[in-house]
Amino acid sequence: QPDAPMTPRGGNCYACHELAKKEVAYGTIGPSLHNFGKIRGYSDDIVKYAYDKIYNSNSFTACTNMPRFGLHHWLTPEEITHIVAFLMDPESPVNKD
Repeated sequence: QPDAPMTPRGGNCYACHELAKKEVAYGTIGPSLHNFGKIRGYSDDIVKYAYDKIYNSNSFTACTNMPRFGLHHWLTPEEITHIVAFLMDPESPVNKD
């Protein structure tokens, strides 16, 4: 679901990724992120990886379609932290079946 016009900008992750099974409209350009934390674990290293990947995706994969959200200032560091929390929280819809 796209961000509402009067709310702070988000990453619109659903445009490219599946995150939660209840969402039926999502893109398939990027990999599914459903169960992101459950599959990868909740370690500090995984949190750092997720943050860095969102901040500057090209630092991991030179040829990627994923935007550099932090590097280009499309999202603030705080907004990226919230996205990572959404991906990692065991209670998040991402990690619930």
